[in-house]
Amino acid sequence: MDAKEIAAGFKKINEMAMKAMGAGEYQEAIAIFMEGLALEEKLGLVVPMAESHANIGNVYLYAGELDEAQDHLIKAQQIFQKASKIGNVISTALSIATIMEEKGDDVGAQKQLDTALRMARTGEQRGSVLFRIACLNQKTKNNYKAQDAYGRALMEMERLNRREDILLCLLARASLFTQMERQVPASRDIARAKSMAKGNERLMEQYESALAELGLE
Repeated sequence: MDAKEIAAGFKKINEMAMKAMGAGEYQEAIAIFMEGLALEEKLGLVVPMAESHANIGNVYLYAGELDEAQDHLIKAQQIFQKASKIGNVISTALSIATIMEEKGDDVGAQKQLDTALRMARTGEQRGSVLFRIACLNQKTKNNYKAQDAYGRALMEMERLNRREDILLCLLARASLFTQMERQVPASRDIARAKSMAKGNERLMEQYESALAELGLE
């Protein structure tokens, strides 16, 4: 089997697994990804092995099987770190942090987010990680750390003009200010988010949805 045939085979495996996942057939998706992983191990394809571990871990996460998800994602993260695949290390760290939060390990989640932030190289990466750090600190009542992280996340998002992200970050920070009984800055962030959404149907829907979800109506 030549390189083109091998690549085509892996592409087919991934397409089948993603189709099964999209249909909610998580165990089938895992089985298909496992088939690909076994072949990658046989061929000694190190980075593709990590990608398969990450895919399997994320499917387990969707399925709510947190221990299995964490095991595979940690294996993926370790390989990505050795291979200096920075973006992949960050994405796996964010997934592992989600799992740890679900399991009540906020300290472990914070360590994963700190790792992701240290390795972030782009404004998009920093903004995404800082937003997660802010949300975690808000949940654990570290309000001033949360406020600082929201502010830094907004700076990164504004540099990139990521309007959807800015809107969500403003409303999330408004919910923090509300919890801190700081109604003036909370109202200011809500008003700014509404102004951004005005005249854009998609953004207005996102604004209204987030407002309701965060209890800011």
